[in-house]
Amino acid sequence: MPSFINRQHIKGIILLSTVLLIAACAEPEPYAVVYEPEQPTETNTVEASIAEPEPEPEPIAQVSEPVEPVVYEEEYPETYIVQEGDTLWDISTVFLRDPWFWPEIWFKNPQVENPHLIYPGDTLAIVYVGGERKVQVLSRGEDGSVLSQTADGLKVIKVNPRVRATPIDATIASIPIDSIRHLLERPMIMDEDTLNNSAYVLASLDNHLINSLNDKLYVRKLDTSKGGGRYQIYRPNKPLYDPITNELLGYEALYVGESKLLLRGDPASVRVTQSDREILRDDRVIPMDNTNFERDFVPRPPRNEVNGAIVALLDAISQTGIYQTIAINLGNRDGLESGNILKILRYGTVVRDKKEEDPNFLVKLPDEEIGMAMVIRSFEKMSYALIMEADFPISLQDYVKSP
Repeated sequence: MPSFINRQHIKGIILLSTVLLIAACAEPEPYAVVYEPEQPTETNTVEASIAEPEPEPEPIAQVSEPVEPVVYEEEYPETYIVQEGDTLWDISTVFLRDPWFWPEIWFKNPQVENPHLIYPGDTLAIVYVGGERKVQVLSRGEDGSVLSQTADGLKVIKVNPRVRATPIDATIASIPIDSIRHLLERPMIMDEDTLNNSAYVLASLDNHLINSLNDKLYVRKLDTSKGGGRYQIYRPNKPLYDPITNELLGYEALYVGESKLLLRGDPASVRVTQSDREILRDDRVIPMDNTNFERDFVPRPPRNEVNGAIVALLDAISQTGIYQTIAINLGNRDGLESGNILKILRYGTVVRDKKEEDPNFLVKLPDEEIGMAMVIRSFEKMSYALIMEADFPISLQDYVKSP
């Protein structure tokens, strides 16, 4: 009996070795990795059919509290009802220390197609989403639909379907649009080439030196293929120079009126349809730009660190304030775009320290932040910015830099 068992064992070992040898010589079959949670799509079927084993995941550091990129006011209301005349900038100052961070705090919940479009009467509140604070449209002022906080996020308790037929201007704008409408609709800066090549008023029907509403003008070099037969009239005003490099940045364009084409040719005939100032010979005639101007600005710091000077105060002589416009010596070539936020600073004065032994010992005081501005229109060499905050009157001696 023992010898029989030994022979059986030997035969088994030989048979097993033969099978392993054949298996080792055979070409290996590809293996598939099956992902249970996700069904393969057209883009991942091939990748999933032949896949390498996934490496062991690296340990992830545990963070006890989320780091918020924005600073909230120490005391903010539990809810805020949007009022007529509010802007997103105004509302954001209720919750945030730096209101230009508002795009980062709006929570986009499903029932609000665009959370940036809010209306008077809407109720706003701060809610927690994933451990971070967000500003939420808690209820719409029109139908009173209310949201509740649940473990899965915010869900609608009750919404009555209805059509909201409201013009876009009824929504809350980012900034007071009426303060800058004229700057967005009209080109306020002319470069030297535009100035030299634009059409100009040659004469009027009765050879008047000063013209106004309903007067007929004759215009040289007018491009009648643009503007749809409507033209704006400008007067080249003072040149604007960089106060640091003395470079010519452009010419301030003074808006004087509008006109309508009567007869093509060179000279062409136009009739004055609007006159804000007297129209003179050599005033420039430019086709109207019918492109819709930007209404909602998304505030953000400039891409690059910038530092610039104020070169002009619009509609002011020596000082200006909130919701007024300044021109700065930074433009597209510096990476500046509409919506960029800039701090306004005042140079610290130099004072004499009488406690020092030297009677002429001078000390420069630190520069002080006195306001905030948002770029609303940028040109190649310069830009216009709207003053959003002003602790003191803004003057030409002040400067701007990245926040």
